[in-house]
Amino acid sequence: MNNKNCFFLTNDDGYNAAGLKYLKKIVKQISNNIWVFAPAKNQSAKSHSITINKNINIRMSNKKEYIINGTPSDCVILGLEKIKNKKKKSIFLISGINEGVNLGYDLLYSGTVAAAREGALNNIKSMAISIDKCDKKINWKALEYFAPKIIDELIKFKLSNNFFLNVNFPSSDKKQIKGIKVVKMSQRKPGKLKKIDNNNYIMPSERKILKSAKANEDEFELRQGFITITIHDK
Repeated sequence: MNNKNCFFLTNDDGYNAAGLKYLKKIVKQISNNIWVFAPAKNQSAKSHSITINKNINIRMSNKKEYIINGTPSDCVILGLEKIKNKKKKSIFLISGINEGVNLGYDLLYSGTVAAAREGALNNIKSMAISIDKCDKKINWKALEYFAPKIIDELIKFKLSNNFFLNVNFPSSDKKQIKGIKVVKMSQRKPGKLKKIDNNNYIMPSERKILKSAKANEDEFELRQGFITITIHDK
C-alpha cells in the first residue's frame, strides 16, 4: 500500500457514475490517501470549459469526497484549492472512468480528458481513463485487473508533468486482452449530426470505430483487443 502519493479522482459523468465507483475501488488497492472532486451531474463533452462570473457550489459528500456544481475543469481547479497545502509532486490525478472510449479527436471535446489536461497545466502527473461501451452492458473485468497495474507503473514512469496520459480499455474479460500499447492518436471525429426536424438536431455520443483506422493508432489497436495509451502535451 503506497500512501505517499495523494490520489485526486474526478470525472465528467458525475459523482454517482458507475465509472467513478470502479475507479475508487481500483485506487484503494494502491493507496488510502484518496480525494474525490466530481461534478454534481453529467458533464460529458464539456471539453475544457470553466464556470466564470458565477458561484460554484462545492459540498462534502463523504470524508475527502466533494460534489461540485461545475465542469470537470472546475472540479480540478476547486479541488486543488482545497488540498493546496499538499506537495504537487506527490499528487496523482486520475479522471474517469468514462463510460465510452475517448479516441482521436474525441480528446478535444471530452470533459474526462480535459480534467487530466487541467492537472498537467498545474504541473501534476495526470491521466484519463475510459472504457468501451459498445452499446451494451460494460464488462469491467479486464479493467479491474489491469488498471491497478497500469496506474502503479505510471506513477513510477519518468515523464514530465507537462504531459498527461489518455488510456482506453476494451470492454472484455482479462483473458481477451492482447496487451498494452502506447500508440498515436487517430482521426476519429464526433458522431454525425442527425436531423430530427427543421428546428431540432441531435449529436450522438456513441459511434462505430472507423474502418479507416490505421495500425498503431488508438482506434485501430483498441479494436484489436489492446489497452491503448496515448501521451499528450498540455
